[in-house]
Amino acid sequence: MRTTSIAGCFLLFVWSLAAPLSAQEGWKRWTIDNTSRGADGIRVADFNGDGRPDLVTGWEEGGQVAFYLHPGPKAVKHLWPKTVVGNVKSPEDAVFVDINGDGQLEVLSCCEGKNRSIFLHQRNDATGEWSTSAIPSLQNKAMWMFAVPMDVNDDGKIDIVAGAKGTGAELGWIEGTNWAESKWHTLSPVGWVMSIEAVDMNGDGHLDILFSDRKGNHRGIHWLEHPESTTGDWIKHTVGGTNLEVMFLSQGDINHDGKSDLACAVKGADIQWFERVDDNGLKWQPHEINMPANTGSGKGVAIGDIDGDGQNDIVFTCEHSEQKHGAGWLKAVNGIDSPTWEFHPISGSAEGIK
Repeated sequence: MRTTSIAGCFLLFVWSLAAPLSAQEGWKRWTIDNTSRGADGIRVADFNGDGRPDLVTGWEEGGQVAFYLHPGPKAVKHLWPKTVVGNVKSPEDAVFVDINGDGQLEVLSCCEGKNRSIFLHQRNDATGEWSTSAIPSLQNKAMWMFAVPMDVNDDGKIDIVAGAKGTGAELGWIEGTNWAESKWHTLSPVGWVMSIEAVDMNGDGHLDILFSDRKGNHRGIHWLEHPESTTGDWIKHTVGGTNLEVMFLSQGDINHDGKSDLACAVKGADIQWFERVDDNGLKWQPHEINMPANTGSGKGVAIGDIDGDGQNDIVFTCEHSEQKHGAGWLKAVNGIDSPTWEFHPISGSAEGIK
Protein backbone atom coordinates (compact mmCIF):
# COMPACT_ATOMS: atom_id res chain seq x y z
CA MET A 1 0.00 0.00 0.00
CA ARG A 2 1.25 3.47 -0.85
CA THR A 3 -0.19 6.61 0.69
CA THR A 4 0.66 10.20 0.02
CA SER A 5 -0.23 13.41 1.75
CA ILE A 6 -1.52 16.70 0.47
CA ALA A 7 -1.67 19.39 3.10
CA GLY A 8 -3.59 22.59 3.49
CA CYS A 9 -7.08 22.24 1.97
CA PHE A 10 -10.14 23.90 3.55
CA LEU A 11 -12.64 22.32 1.20
CA LEU A 12 -11.86 19.12 -0.61
CA PHE A 13 -11.24 20.14 -4.19
CA VAL A 14 -8.93 19.64 -7.14
CA TRP A 15 -7.66 21.98 -9.81
CA SER A 16 -7.46 21.04 -13.47
CA LEU A 17 -4.41 22.00 -15.54
CA ALA A 18 -6.26 20.94 -18.68
CA ALA A 19 -8.50 24.01 -18.54
CA PRO A 20 -6.53 26.94 -17.10
CA LEU A 21 -7.99 30.41 -16.90
CA SER A 22 -5.83 33.50 -17.25
CA ALA A 23 -2.38 33.58 -15.67
CA GLN A 24 -3.67 35.57 -12.70
CA GLU A 25 -6.91 33.65 -12.22
CA GLY A 26 -5.32 30.23 -11.89
CA TRP A 27 -6.80 26.86 -12.75
CA LYS A 28 -10.40 25.67 -12.89
CA ARG A 29 -11.48 24.31 -9.52
CA TRP A 30 -13.68 21.24 -9.04
CA THR A 31 -15.27 20.48 -5.67
CA ILE A 32 -15.08 16.96 -4.22
CA ASP A 33 -17.01 17.70 -1.01
CA ASN A 34 -18.15 20.86 0.77
CA THR A 35 -20.57 19.45 3.35
CA SER A 36 -18.45 19.84 6.49
CA ARG A 37 -15.81 22.22 7.86
CA GLY A 38 -12.05 22.16 8.22
CA ALA A 39 -10.61 19.42 5.97
CA ASP A 40 -7.05 20.22 7.00
CA GLY A 41 -5.19 18.05 4.48
CA ILE A 42 -5.78 14.74 2.70
CA ARG A 43 -4.03 11.39 2.28
CA VAL A 44 -4.20 9.24 -0.83
CA ALA A 45 -4.42 5.47 -1.41
CA ASP A 46 -6.37 3.00 -3.56
CA PHE A 47 -9.13 1.90 -1.16
CA ASN A 48 -11.17 -0.32 -3.47
CA GLY A 49 -8.42 -1.75 -5.68
CA ASP A 50 -9.59 -0.16 -8.93
CA GLY A 51 -6.22 1.47 -9.60
CA ARG A 52 -7.50 4.99 -8.96
CA PRO A 53 -6.43 7.36 -6.15
CA ASP A 54 -8.98 7.62 -3.34
CA LEU A 55 -8.85 10.28 -0.61
CA VAL A 56 -9.28 10.32 3.16
CA THR A 57 -9.51 13.31 5.49
CA GLY A 58 -10.52 14.45 8.93
CA TRP A 59 -12.81 17.49 9.02
CA GLU A 60 -11.25 19.28 11.98
CA GLU A 61 -14.14 21.61 12.84
CA GLY A 62 -16.94 19.37 11.58
CA GLY A 63 -15.66 16.24 13.31
CA GLN A 64 -16.21 13.83 10.43
CA VAL A 65 -13.60 11.31 9.32
CA ALA A 66 -14.42 10.35 5.74
CA PHE A 67 -13.02 8.88 2.57
CA TYR A 68 -13.88 9.52 -1.06
CA LEU A 69 -13.79 7.02 -3.91
CA HIS A 70 -12.42 8.27 -7.22
CA PRO A 71 -15.47 8.05 -9.53
CA GLY A 72 -13.52 7.61 -12.77
CA PRO A 73 -12.58 10.12 -15.47
CA LYS A 74 -16.12 10.76 -16.71
CA ALA A 75 -17.44 11.75 -13.27
CA VAL A 76 -14.29 13.16 -11.67
CA LYS A 77 -15.52 16.76 -11.98
CA HIS A 78 -18.63 16.01 -9.91
CA LEU A 79 -18.91 15.39 -6.16
CA TRP A 80 -17.14 12.15 -5.25
CA PRO A 81 -18.87 9.25 -3.44
CA LYS A 82 -18.33 9.78 0.28
CA THR A 83 -18.19 7.35 3.22
CA VAL A 84 -18.14 8.68 6.77
CA VAL A 85 -16.20 6.16 8.86
CA GLY A 86 -16.59 7.95 12.18
CA ASN A 87 -17.19 11.16 14.09
CA VAL A 88 -14.56 12.36 16.56
CA LYS A 89 -13.64 15.71 18.05
CA SER A 90 -10.76 17.73 16.58
CA PRO A 91 -9.47 15.27 13.95
CA GLU A 92 -6.19 16.73 12.72
CA ASP A 93 -5.11 13.91 10.40
CA ALA A 94 -6.52 10.76 8.81
CA VAL A 95 -4.71 8.03 6.91
CA PHE A 96 -5.55 4.73 5.21
CA VAL A 97 -3.88 1.70 6.83
CA ASP A 98 -4.19 -2.09 6.47
CA ILE A 99 -3.72 -2.69 10.15
CA ASN A 100 -4.40 -6.45 10.20
CA GLY A 101 -2.86 -7.38 6.86
CA ASP A 102 -6.07 -8.73 5.33
CA GLY A 103 -5.85 -6.53 2.24
CA GLN A 104 -8.75 -4.29 3.28
CA LEU A 105 -7.82 -0.76 4.26
CA GLU A 106 -8.93 0.74 7.55
CA VAL A 107 -8.67 4.41 8.58
CA LEU A 108 -6.66 5.90 11.41
CA SER A 109 -7.44 9.40 12.74
CA CYS A 110 -5.26 11.61 14.95
CA CYS A 111 -6.98 14.10 17.24
CA GLU A 112 -5.70 17.15 19.07
CA GLY A 113 -7.55 19.68 21.25
CA LYS A 114 -9.12 18.12 24.33
CA ASN A 115 -9.58 14.77 22.57
CA ARG A 116 -5.85 13.89 22.56
CA SER A 117 -6.35 10.39 21.13
CA ILE A 118 -5.77 8.25 18.05
CA PHE A 119 -8.72 6.25 16.72
CA LEU A 120 -9.02 3.20 14.48
CA HIS A 121 -12.03 3.09 12.16
CA GLN A 122 -12.85 -0.44 10.96
CA ARG A 123 -15.48 -1.81 8.60
CA ASN A 124 -17.60 -4.83 9.52
CA ASP A 125 -17.58 -6.96 6.38
CA ALA A 126 -20.89 -8.60 7.26
CA THR A 127 -22.89 -5.42 7.90
CA GLY A 128 -20.86 -2.80 6.07
CA GLU A 129 -20.98 -0.61 9.17
CA TRP A 130 -17.94 1.26 10.46
CA SER A 131 -16.87 1.24 14.12
CA THR A 132 -14.59 3.67 15.95
CA SER A 133 -12.29 2.68 18.82
CA ALA A 134 -9.51 4.57 20.57
CA ILE A 135 -6.06 3.00 20.81
CA PRO A 136 -5.84 2.45 24.59
CA SER A 137 -2.20 3.39 25.16
CA LEU A 138 -2.60 6.60 23.11
CA GLN A 139 -5.96 7.74 24.50
CA ASN A 140 -5.82 11.12 26.28
CA LYS A 141 -2.02 11.03 25.92
CA ALA A 142 -1.13 13.90 23.59
CA MET A 143 -2.33 16.30 20.91
CA TRP A 144 -1.70 13.97 17.97
CA MET A 145 -0.87 15.66 14.67
CA PHE A 146 0.22 13.02 12.16
CA ALA A 147 0.58 9.24 11.78
CA VAL A 148 2.18 6.91 9.24
CA PRO A 149 1.82 3.13 8.82
CA MET A 150 5.20 1.39 8.80
CA ASP A 151 6.77 -1.92 9.83
CA VAL A 152 9.01 -0.48 12.53
CA ASN A 153 10.30 -3.67 14.16
CA ASP A 154 10.74 -5.76 10.98
CA ASP A 155 8.25 -8.45 12.00
CA GLY A 156 6.30 -8.23 8.74
CA LYS A 157 3.33 -6.49 10.37
CA ILE A 158 2.24 -2.89 10.06
CA ASP A 159 2.92 -0.62 13.04
CA ILE A 160 1.99 3.03 13.56
CA VAL A 161 4.47 5.91 13.79
CA ALA A 162 2.88 9.05 15.23
CA GLY A 163 3.87 12.52 16.37
CA ALA A 164 2.28 15.14 18.59
CA LYS A 165 2.58 18.79 19.61
CA GLY A 166 2.72 20.73 22.86
CA THR A 167 4.39 20.31 26.23
CA GLY A 168 5.99 16.88 26.54
CA ALA A 169 5.17 15.95 22.93
CA GLU A 170 6.89 12.94 21.41
CA LEU A 171 7.41 11.10 18.17
CA GLY A 172 7.26 7.33 18.54
CA TRP A 173 5.51 4.15 17.51
CA ILE A 174 3.09 1.45 18.61
CA GLU A 175 2.65 -2.10 17.35
CA GLY A 176 -0.28 -2.32 14.99
CA THR A 177 -1.76 -5.52 16.38
CA ASN A 178 -3.18 -6.38 19.78
CA TRP A 179 -4.12 -2.83 20.76
CA ALA A 180 -4.99 -3.75 24.33
CA GLU A 181 -1.43 -4.78 25.15
CA SER A 182 0.63 -2.65 22.75
CA LYS A 183 2.86 -0.06 24.38
CA TRP A 184 4.04 3.31 23.18
CA HIS A 185 7.73 3.45 22.24
CA THR A 186 9.26 6.95 22.37
CA LEU A 187 11.79 7.77 19.65
CA SER A 188 12.32 11.52 20.01
CA PRO A 189 11.00 14.56 21.86
CA VAL A 190 9.30 17.06 19.54
CA GLY A 191 7.60 20.44 19.70
CA TRP A 192 5.00 20.30 16.92
CA VAL A 193 5.24 17.57 14.30
CA MET A 194 4.04 18.46 10.81
CA SER A 195 5.19 15.73 8.38
CA ILE A 196 6.26 12.13 8.97
CA GLU A 197 7.42 9.89 6.11
CA ALA A 198 8.74 6.34 6.08
CA VAL A 199 11.66 6.35 3.63
CA ASP A 200 15.08 4.75 3.26
CA MET A 201 17.27 7.81 3.75
CA ASN A 202 20.71 6.13 3.58
CA GLY A 203 20.17 3.32 1.08
CA ASP A 204 20.71 0.46 3.54
CA GLY A 205 17.42 -1.25 2.71
CA HIS A 206 15.69 -0.25 5.96
CA LEU A 207 12.91 2.31 6.23
CA ASP A 208 13.91 5.33 8.29
CA ILE A 209 11.63 8.04 9.70
CA LEU A 210 11.80 11.49 8.11
CA PHE A 211 9.92 14.30 9.87
CA SER A 212 9.51 18.05 10.21
CA ASP A 213 9.09 19.73 13.60
CA ARG A 214 8.03 23.37 13.59
CA LYS A 215 8.29 24.50 17.24
CA GLY A 216 10.60 24.52 20.25
CA ASN A 217 14.16 23.43 20.93
CA HIS A 218 13.93 20.42 18.60
CA ARG A 219 12.52 22.15 15.52
CA GLY A 220 13.83 21.50 12.04
CA ILE A 221 13.84 18.69 9.48
CA HIS A 222 15.31 15.49 10.88
CA TRP A 223 15.44 11.78 10.19
CA LEU A 224 15.75 8.82 12.53
CA GLU A 225 18.03 6.04 11.31
CA HIS A 226 16.62 2.51 11.49
CA PRO A 227 18.91 0.47 13.76
CA GLU A 228 20.53 -2.76 12.64
CA SER A 229 18.77 -4.67 15.42
CA THR A 230 15.24 -4.33 16.79
CA THR A 231 16.66 -3.32 20.18
CA GLY A 232 19.07 -0.68 18.85
CA ASP A 233 18.68 3.08 19.18
CA TRP A 234 17.23 5.22 16.40
CA ILE A 235 19.98 7.80 15.74
CA LYS A 236 18.71 11.28 14.91
CA HIS A 237 20.21 13.17 11.96
CA THR A 238 19.38 16.80 11.16
CA VAL A 239 18.84 18.02 7.60
CA GLY A 240 18.33 21.71 8.40
CA GLY A 241 15.77 24.38 9.18
CA THR A 242 16.54 24.49 12.90
CA ASN A 243 16.17 28.29 12.94
CA LEU A 244 12.86 28.29 11.05
CA GLU A 245 9.25 27.32 11.64
CA VAL A 246 9.28 24.51 9.09
CA MET A 247 5.92 23.21 7.91
CA PHE A 248 5.07 20.28 5.62
CA LEU A 249 7.88 18.74 3.57
CA SER A 250 8.25 16.85 0.30
CA GLN A 251 10.84 14.57 -1.31
CA GLY A 252 12.00 14.69 -4.92
CA ASP A 253 14.98 15.22 -7.19
CA ILE A 254 14.89 18.97 -7.69
CA ASN A 255 18.22 19.36 -9.50
CA HIS A 256 18.04 16.02 -11.37
CA ASP A 257 21.36 14.69 -10.13
CA GLY A 258 19.89 11.30 -9.28
CA LYS A 259 19.61 12.03 -5.55
CA SER A 260 16.39 12.72 -3.65
CA ASP A 261 16.27 16.25 -2.25
CA LEU A 262 13.88 17.77 0.30
CA ALA A 263 11.74 20.90 0.24
CA CYS A 264 9.57 22.46 2.90
CA ALA A 265 7.30 25.42 3.40
CA VAL A 266 8.13 27.84 6.21
CA LYS A 267 5.61 29.84 8.19
CA GLY A 268 5.99 33.53 7.39
CA ALA A 269 9.16 33.01 5.36
CA ASP A 270 10.49 31.65 2.07
CA ILE A 271 10.44 28.06 0.82
CA GLN A 272 13.52 26.04 1.71
CA TRP A 273 14.98 23.18 -0.27
CA PHE A 274 17.84 20.98 0.80
CA GLU A 275 20.13 19.49 -1.82
CA ARG A 276 21.34 16.00 -0.95
CA VAL A 277 25.14 16.02 -1.17
CA ASP A 278 25.90 12.39 -0.28
CA ASP A 279 24.16 9.04 -0.57
CA ASN A 280 24.04 8.51 3.20
CA GLY A 281 21.66 11.39 3.91
CA LEU A 282 24.13 13.09 6.25
CA LYS A 283 25.17 16.13 4.17
CA TRP A 284 22.70 18.67 2.80
CA GLN A 285 23.11 22.04 1.08
CA PRO A 286 20.34 24.54 1.93
CA HIS A 287 18.74 26.75 -0.71
CA GLU A 288 16.01 29.39 -0.46
CA ILE A 289 13.19 30.17 -2.87
CA ASN A 290 11.40 33.48 -2.43
CA MET A 291 7.66 33.26 -1.87
CA PRO A 292 5.87 35.18 -4.64
CA ALA A 293 4.15 38.48 -3.87
CA ASN A 294 0.50 38.46 -2.75
CA THR A 295 0.59 34.94 -1.36
CA GLY A 296 -0.36 33.64 2.06
CA SER A 297 1.96 32.09 4.61
CA GLY A 298 3.62 28.86 3.45
CA LYS A 299 1.97 25.63 4.62
CA GLY A 300 2.74 22.76 2.24
CA VAL A 301 4.96 21.90 -0.74
CA ALA A 302 5.20 19.11 -3.30
CA ILE A 303 7.88 18.32 -5.89
CA GLY A 304 6.86 17.21 -9.37
CA ASP A 305 6.97 17.98 -13.09
CA ILE A 306 3.85 20.12 -13.52
CA ASP A 307 4.23 21.18 -17.15
CA GLY A 308 5.70 17.95 -18.50
CA ASP A 309 9.00 19.43 -19.66
CA GLY A 310 11.13 16.89 -17.79
CA GLN A 311 12.20 19.33 -15.06
CA ASN A 312 10.74 19.04 -11.57
CA ASP A 313 8.83 22.04 -10.28
CA ILE A 314 7.63 22.99 -6.79
CA VAL A 315 3.95 23.31 -5.87
CA PHE A 316 3.06 25.22 -2.71
CA THR A 317 -0.04 25.90 -0.63
CA CYS A 318 -0.63 28.59 1.97
CA GLU A 319 -2.70 29.48 4.99
CA HIS A 320 -3.84 33.02 5.81
CA SER A 321 -4.46 33.59 2.10
CA GLU A 322 -7.71 35.54 2.08
CA GLN A 323 -7.69 37.66 -1.10
CA LYS A 324 -4.23 36.28 -1.82
CA HIS A 325 -2.85 33.37 -3.82
CA GLY A 326 -3.23 30.25 -1.69
CA ALA A 327 -1.77 27.71 -4.12
CA GLY A 328 0.69 27.99 -6.98
CA TRP A 329 3.69 26.40 -8.60
CA LEU A 330 7.24 27.55 -9.23
CA LYS A 331 9.38 26.75 -12.25
CA ALA A 332 13.17 27.09 -12.27
CA VAL A 333 14.20 29.04 -15.35
CA ASN A 334 17.78 29.82 -16.42
CA GLY A 335 18.93 26.48 -15.02
CA ILE A 336 18.80 25.00 -11.53
CA ASP A 337 22.31 26.13 -10.53
CA SER A 338 21.32 29.80 -10.49
CA PRO A 339 17.60 29.81 -11.18
CA THR A 340 14.91 32.41 -11.34
CA TRP A 341 11.79 30.80 -9.91
CA GLU A 342 8.85 31.73 -12.11
CA PHE A 343 5.46 31.86 -10.36
CA HIS A 344 2.33 30.29 -11.86
CA PRO A 345 -0.99 30.66 -9.97
CA ILE A 346 -3.19 27.66 -9.26
CA SER A 347 -5.91 28.82 -6.87
CA GLY A 348 -6.08 32.45 -7.91
CA SER A 349 -6.49 35.19 -5.32
CA ALA A 350 -10.26 35.75 -5.37
CA GLU A 351 -11.34 33.30 -2.67
CA GLY A 352 -8.23 32.14 -0.84
CA ILE A 353 -7.65 28.66 0.55
CA LYS A 354 -6.16 27.07 3.63
